[in-house]
Amino acid sequence: MLLDDCIVRLWTPQVRALDARYKAGTVDDDGVALDRSHRLPGPDLWRRRHPRILTGDLGRSLCSAGAVGADPDRT
Repeated sequence: MLLDDCIVRLWTPQVRALDARYKAGTVDDDGVALDRSHRLPGPDLWRRRHPRILTGDLGRSLCSAGAVGADPDRT
């Protein structure tokens, strides 16, 4: 089903703003670090990025797989 022009015009700025926030909070590594530490089925595009700030168990796993992030205590 295609969206009509009114809906597209209404939602496009909001979707772009959310996309920009997601990109600002993540690092694009083509999915290398996440695939090494957490195998997930399917070609989901969000997996190509990992969090910019790496903390907790996931952060340790990603760091051990080569991910680079910002230290939350230094920002």
